[in-house]
Amino acid sequence: MQNENLKKLQPAYLKLNQIILTIIILVLSIAVCIVEYIASFQLWKILLSFTAFWLFYLVIYLYQIAAFKHFSYLMTDYGLYINRGVFWRRKIIVPINRVQHTDVVQGPLERKYNLASLLVHTAGTRNATIRLPGILYQDAEDLRNSLSFEESNDAV
Repeated sequence: MQNENLKKLQPAYLKLNQIILTIIILVLSIAVCIVEYIASFQLWKILLSFTAFWLFYLVIYLYQIAAFKHFSYLMTDYGLYINRGVFWRRKIIVPINRVQHTDVVQGPLERKYNLASLLVHTAGTRNATIRLPGILYQDAEDLRNSLSFEESNDAV
């Protein structure tokens, strides 16, 4: 597997994850600040809670950027290769002959950015479903077609 052939996730996927993270942290930090205000009205507790949430936000935000940079994939005649992980790197190989079926999944926000996730269900029980997120919808459909068995390749 050549590194120059590896495909990266779409930049819109990182943007989408960061928007979702921002909304979640904003709602949670406001809710906690309101509870602190009602419970004790001690300004230092409110500021401490608010600061803690936004420091947590910063850590997760930076982690998302690192995870995005370390995620790549490649489709070959043999199967699908996926590299991911920030601290613990994983190299996943999904041979075509192990694929049971595939799904292309799109949530409402993913549709807005024309993104999708490819779910690959393989034979076996442990790690039997592999998710490839943050790719263009058409790329997900193309990968799905590439992973589908042709009658001549069917092992059953």
